[in-house]
Amino acid sequence: MEAKGIIESALFISGRALSLEELAKVIGTPAKGYVKSLLEELKQDYEKAQSALCISEEGEKYTMRVRVEYSPRVKDFAQEGEVSKHALKTLAVVGKNSGITKRKLFSILGGQIYEDCQELTEKGFVSQRKAGRNTALYTTAKFREYFSQ
Repeated sequence: MEAKGIIESALFISGRALSLEELAKVIGTPAKGYVKSLLEELKQDYEKAQSALCISEEGEKYTMRVRVEYSPRVKDFAQEGEVSKHALKTLAVVGKNSGITKRKLFSILGGQIYEDCQELTEKGFVSQRKAGRNTALYTTAKFREYFSQ
C-alpha cells in the first residue's frame, strides 16, 4: 500500500510525465514490472471512484491529469507550463540586464537564444522591442510578479 501511495504522490506533485525507472527509484525497487502493476491498480482505483483525475500513459511515461470531460471547466486554474532549462538561463540574463539586445544575448549564450526568446515571449515573461536594427528584450510585469520583484 505504501509503494502505491508514493507513486500516486509522485505523479500528483511532479507536474510532468514520469518514467517507470523514475517511479521504481522513488519506491526503492528495480522491478519495473511491479511498478507497472501498481500503476494499473491506481488507474483502476480512479476509474472505480469515478474520480475527476486519471492516470494516463504518454509513450512510456505516466502522468496524473484531469479527465478530458472536466478540462474545459477548470482550464483557467491551470498553472503556466514550465520554462525550459535553457530558456530559464536566458531569462536570468534578461532579468539582470533588462533592455539587452538579442545580439548581445547571442554573444553571451549562443544561438539557442532565438528559440528561448520566442518561448519567453509566448509565456509572457519578456517583451521584445525594436532597437535600431536589432531587438531589445525587457522583463514584463508577469516576470516581476512571478519572481517577486
